[in-house]
Amino acid sequence: MYEHPYLSYQVTEFDRQELERAAERRRFLGEHADQIVPRPAGPLRRWAGRMLRGSAASREGAKDAVAGRRATPCEPAPAR
Repeated sequence: MYEHPYLSYQVTEFDRQELERAAERRRFLGEHADQIVPRPAGPLRRWAGRMLRGSAASREGAKDAVAGRRATPCEPAPAR
């Protein structure tokens, strides 16, 4: 079957332009790295952070529970 070269040329040209834009973007970001300000975390990122590492309150509660177990010696079970 015969394929017209126009479509493949257009696709190739689009890919080349995308690569040029990506290279220019990387160059610009490298030159202006001191001007980049991170975005504040949105609700999804905050939720994911809590799921992956837990909240500070739960970590402190876990530390207190572990410290409490270590500080209190176990009593032997009463003999029958």
